[in-house]
Amino acid sequence: MWESWGSNMVVKVKWFYHPEETKLGKRQSDGKNALYQSCHEDENDVQTISHKCQVVGREQYEQMTRSRKYQDRRDLYYLAGTYDPTTGRLVTADGVPILC
Repeated sequence: MWESWGSNMVVKVKWFYHPEETKLGKRQSDGKNALYQSCHEDENDVQTISHKCQVVGREQYEQMTRSRKYQDRRDLYYLAGTYDPTTGRLVTADGVPILC
């Protein structure tokens, strides 16, 4: 986070995509709270941030959602893989390319 020339607070963010936001779209194997990380980065005004979320591995996500503490959390996601928005290429978290 830093202060811009216009005295606004700015943050650099790395974008994650919901499966339905990818060129391939949501697949049957994509669970309820899957996210794909990308190399897409952006600088945004801090005031545009609506809330934070937590992104964990699939195994940790499954363990956490079995706990009552996390059952109703809408800000808990698991990392399904990576997505390149310029090429549309998807790769699973295990490194397996997903064919379009």
